[in-house]
Amino acid sequence: MSAIFWIARHEVLQILREPKFLLPFLFPPLLLILSPLAFGNGNFSQESISYPMLFCALLLSPMVIPLASDSFAGERERGSLELLQLLPVNPRSIFWGKLLALLPVPIFFLLVSETLFAWTLSENAFALWFKAVWAGLCASVLFSVIALSVSLYVKTARAANQISLLFFFLLVVLMQFFANDYLNFFAAPILLGGISFFLCAILTALALRKFRSL
Repeated sequence: MSAIFWIARHEVLQILREPKFLLPFLFPPLLLILSPLAFGNGNFSQESISYPMLFCALLLSPMVIPLASDSFAGERERGSLELLQLLPVNPRSIFWGKLLALLPVPIFFLLVSETLFAWTLSENAFALWFKAVWAGLCASVLFSVIALSVSLYVKTARAANQISLLFFFLLVVLMQFFANDYLNFFAAPILLGGISFFLCAILTALALRKFRSL
């Protein structure tokens, strides 16, 4: 467990040394939040703001892809993947450490942006806030696992980035069909969490198997 946190801490420090990676997490939510404030009176109902809140939460999830794509494919490009494999730690700890390091940034911006969105509402919006945050959290973890897995199978971070971004279009399509059902169905967060956990478990197992075979 200590190895996981040591690797996660190292990766987080590497991310923070490149502030430009944080810009995609800042500007899209900021534009989504300021747009209705600029063209409205600053007071909105849940019906008018629920879709933008959910879209903002989901939009943050693929922003983690460039960071995740660099985790293994970037190590391979820099010639440091072999050194990573020589560390006296379990490959599982390396994978989980890298995954854990990816989550603080999207979660932080997710909580801040959704709280600001909820603040613009003229009524209590805890249920809407929770559903949007939960959807963003599930999507962020899933996209992190997807990008990390793809990063193990390709040779360059650019290829990992492009392949992983294809899943974002699938997310947009699913949102178009199921956004209203998710926002109105009481048990939808439970169902979404179960599906996300199942997909993450499968992808993680495949990624760990690939990492051991490198």
